[in-house]
Amino acid sequence: MKRGSKTILTVIVVIIAIIATYRLVVFIGNKIKPKQVTEDERIIPVKASKAFRMDITKTLNLSGDILGKEVVNVFSQVPGKVMEILVKEGQFVKKGQVLFRVDRDIVGMEYMPAVVESPLTGYVGTVMVDRGMSISPQTPLAQVVTMNQVEAVAQLIEEQINMVQIGMKARIRVDAYPNTYFYGTVYRKNAVLDAASRTQEVRILIDNPELKLRHGMFADIQIQMGSAKNAVVIPVDSILSDSLGNYYVYKVVDNKAFKQSIKPGFSLKNVTEVLSGINEGDVVVTLGKENVGHGDKLMVYMEEIKQ
Repeated sequence: MKRGSKTILTVIVVIIAIIATYRLVVFIGNKIKPKQVTEDERIIPVKASKAFRMDITKTLNLSGDILGKEVVNVFSQVPGKVMEILVKEGQFVKKGQVLFRVDRDIVGMEYMPAVVESPLTGYVGTVMVDRGMSISPQTPLAQVVTMNQVEAVAQLIEEQINMVQIGMKARIRVDAYPNTYFYGTVYRKNAVLDAASRTQEVRILIDNPELKLRHGMFADIQIQMGSAKNAVVIPVDSILSDSLGNYYVYKVVDNKAFKQSIKPGFSLKNVTEVLSGINEGDVVVTLGKENVGHGDKLMVYMEEIKQ
């Protein structure tokens, strides 16, 4: 009986010890349990940049070709064989200058050689025949081009058509002079689109007094769409838009986010002009803006805009 009583007492003591230990653990756990963060106390880490001022120019970049202002194919008025070629490619010629002599080559008849004259003053672009070659009045013998003025010719896709207007300024670069820009003006747009490519041809007139630009050169073209002096700009990455097409940013004030409507202007590389809504020196969220709401507390990491 004594041994049984001791066993029961031991079990009771163990149970009491377990209960006491459990309560102690729960008590300590409640004391050190971290406080739940409420929605109002949420702090969102973001990157942000300051609005600043700069001069910006919006351009449309195109690729095209350099063509002579006038390009004329030269033909003989009579059939025969090329008897003489009196010019070389690249040679300057005057209107009416003899370029070729043609032997009419009619059996049983004798004719003086026919002469083929230049239809305009310019430069011989390409000689298309060889001496002794038989020709007809439909055979082009050469090209003569005017080079004191040239055209840069490019194609506009449909979304660009209304962007480019007659009178806009442009600058052109060619591989032969990689460090030199040539300047011209948009002076002609085709009235209709090409049915196959759905593009519209645009031509830029360029003065070429030193004859550096040659017919057939490949050209990089920048058409100046507009410019803004001393404009307030912000990073392109800071701008958001809603379903109605309204633009806005999150402006940072006292480490809080405030939704601010803006009116954007020209864009250049990684910055956009702001016409209203943001002033010079205002801080806007750039990275993490999708996670931000109006009034949210922010942990702001400033970054400098690379121009």
